Amino acid sequence: MEETTIEETNENPVEEETTVEQPQPAETETPKEETDSPEQYTEREKRYYARMKQAENIAKAAREELAKVKRPASVSNIDAILEVQEATKDLAAPEIAELKLRADALKVPLTEARKNENFVLWQKAYKEKVEKENVPPPSTTQGNAQEKGEYKNLPIEEKRKIWEAMGLTTKRTFPGRT
Repeated sequence: MEETTIEETNENPVEEETTVEQPQPAETETPKEETDSPEQYTEREKRYYARMKQAENIAKAAREELAKVKRPASVSNIDAILEVQEATKDLAAPEIAELKLRADALKVPLTEARKNENFVLWQKAYKEKVEKENVPPPSTTQGNAQEKGEYKNLPIEEKRKIWEAMGLTTKRTFPGRT
């Protein structure tokens, strides 16, 4: 390798370049197999090596644990869809959400969760609540509506009698005229 240095002198403002050759190390490098051992690494390399080994051990343990986990027999997508449809048949959106929550918590299929006693009790309570909320309030205008229908069909003479009883007259009076 060559190294260049720049020197400045007060007498000559021109820069001078000098090259210094460094002696190259002799062919005393160790074979690659020996350099892979942790003893010859620097402290920084040793830390990286330790981290790498730790990560490899964690990955190996995770793969082993994954292999140990029993996976349920896979059901075809169509069968799974049909099962969900059957389990959620005749349910409202809040009921489906509650059913899914209970099935996940109990780690059972939706059909079994729907037959669960707790879900059945919750569903009854939910339906009663919805029925209470959907009952229309008693209407006070229904009686008036019937009266209006009857009033509409009354002959004009009877309407005039009602108006006179209320203090209304059928005679029109214009301001300024007597």
